[in-house]
Amino acid sequence: MNNHSTASNRIRAALPGLALFFAVAVVLSMIGCSSTSVTPREGSISGRIISVAGTPVEDALVSWAYDRTRWCLTDENGSYYIEGIGFGDQNFLVEAFGYRTAMFSAAVYSGQSTTAGEVKIEAKSFDFSEIAVEEVSATHAIVSWKTTDYTNGLIEYGDSDALGRYVREESGVYATTHSLKITGLTAAKTWYFRIVANREGRAAETSALQTLNTLSTLEDRNPPTPPANVEAALSGVPGQVTVFWAASGESDLKGYRVYRSETANGVFTQVSNVLIARGQERFTDNTVLAGKKYYYRVTAVDQANNESGFNNVAAMVVPGTVSTEVRWLRANSPYHVDGDITVSETGRLIIDPGVEVLIADTDGLRSGNQNLVEFNISGALIASAGEGLPIVFASARINPEKEQWQGLVFDGDEDGSSALVNVSVSDAVTGVHIKKSAGIFSQISVSNCTTAVVCENSTGLKVNSLTTRRCPTGMELRGNSGLVVSDSSFVHPQTAINSHDNSGLTVSGCNFIEYTETGLLSNESGGIVEVTNNLFVSPLGLGLKILRQNPLVEYNAFDSPYAIQITTGNPVIRKNLIMAARSAFSAGRKGIENLSGAQPAPRFGPNNMTGFAAEVAYIGCEATADSTSESLLLMKDLSGDLYDYRLRQAYPDLSDPWGIRRTTIPFKN
Repeated sequence: MNNHSTASNRIRAALPGLALFFAVAVVLSMIGCSSTSVTPREGSISGRIISVAGTPVEDALVSWAYDRTRWCLTDENGSYYIEGIGFGDQNFLVEAFGYRTAMFSAAVYSGQSTTAGEVKIEAKSFDFSEIAVEEVSATHAIVSWKTTDYTNGLIEYGDSDALGRYVREESGVYATTHSLKITGLTAAKTWYFRIVANREGRAAETSALQTLNTLSTLEDRNPPTPPANVEAALSGVPGQVTVFWAASGESDLKGYRVYRSETANGVFTQVSNVLIARGQERFTDNTVLAGKKYYYRVTAVDQANNESGFNNVAAMVVPGTVSTEVRWLRANSPYHVDGDITVSETGRLIIDPGVEVLIADTDGLRSGNQNLVEFNISGALIASAGEGLPIVFASARINPEKEQWQGLVFDGDEDGSSALVNVSVSDAVTGVHIKKSAGIFSQISVSNCTTAVVCENSTGLKVNSLTTRRCPTGMELRGNSGLVVSDSSFVHPQTAINSHDNSGLTVSGCNFIEYTETGLLSNESGGIVEVTNNLFVSPLGLGLKILRQNPLVEYNAFDSPYAIQITTGNPVIRKNLIMAARSAFSAGRKGIENLSGAQPAPRFGPNNMTGFAAEVAYIGCEATADSTSESLLLMKDLSGDLYDYRLRQAYPDLSDPWGIRRTTIPFKN
């Protein structure tokens, strides 16, 4: 049989009822509408398939009911042509996507072609099925259903069969599985509804009328949806935190509850004594204590008193005055601080190892310095960490600049109860400011601050193992008595230590590395001043500048174009290694320069002076028995091994053990 049909082979596999048959049709289509030799008694048939509306139906499958291997698909005009049909009255089937299966009859004459004319077929119904009512409560219900074809739907509903309300699916979205939520219902009542389905180019169809019964209030066991976007913020009043959240969309919402805990995974206790009404999506907690971190959850409650779970947890560190003992736990880290923290004389703030404190660049309390967050300690701050678990104070910004917050200020803790051990401080105006205070200050790293450390008006204070980086001023020392700075490193400052008006000062075992102006500027008012066993290395700056007093300067190594300058006084300068191997200047080098104009000229030494011409080794002063012998240039590192300082080619850094905390001295008495 020759197939003269121009119908395409576009068989739509999505047609559920024809899937198997169309699979067979695809195979047959490889050979077209079957072609065999026919007997004189066989004929053919042709015609058109159209819809009830009169439009041609393309890709309709027309087949001989007696032998369904005789078939053809209609073309874009709805036309078909089939050969090899037996003579007599024959039945034919018409199947098309979206249409009901139809049958028609035609008389076929031997050896002749029969024209069947136009056959109309009806569009298939959407055929509603599996209509179900789920999650019925006192005020709402969810209705789901299926359709045999892709459709968009809505639900008409009401408290009588007149209906009157509706809820619909998203316009233009078609599916075979559907679900809609009916809201605004009243409890313990029968409600009527029906489903309406439609699709562009198809008439709308309506399901039979359905009913559902809402529960009584006591029967409702479906909890509402948890509130979203829970946040905590300062209320603008010290000792208060305000919690905010997004409004609930539940139609039977009764109110909200707010819960609080001091740990993220701890026990949460309700802090809102009464339900918070819809439209009032906030709660101010005035039972908090300054310095503590609190976690908040918010739940929704419906008219049946069903309570939701929680969506997210908000956290807040309460700024203000700490007057009792407060502990910051590693488990609660990081601590975001949005306002001043003040530890009063009776207060005690303990920070566990590994805690990260992130500080806002604006002061939410507007206290003290009204623009920047401050930590003011008159009582005790215990921030002591072991190796590997430093405590960090830093700006909350991703790329912070200097002066994002004020810094740590110890003011009046004269009993020495505070401790900073293995602590990192960055991004402040002054990293650590110690005023009239004592305590333990050791293994402190300060970076990206305008001034790393300020010590003023303190007695017997000791600062050791301090490291500063990217701070124009390493230390500012003023008005102290008996101050000791030891085993510290100042990396690339303008001035490493600016010291003035102190009575008694010891600077020992420190590294002054790549200062651009001055390593140590000493301008003391009295007491014993000692500068011993330090390393001064810079291609540009002045190592030590003495403005007054009579300091002892010995056992230091200077590799700087300008080693020591004396303005007044009668210091003791001896047993130092003074060189300018890394000087950026070919001329203008100065070893020791005395500007006091004292007569007779003071004498200093012995010192190892190398790399300076005789006229610039000692200026305005004279040398005692100086030496440049190789043996006296040898120094010891921490391992005790001797090394020749001059042979070092790279700049010393913190990875060099010999450049940190040198405990041996380069000379023997």
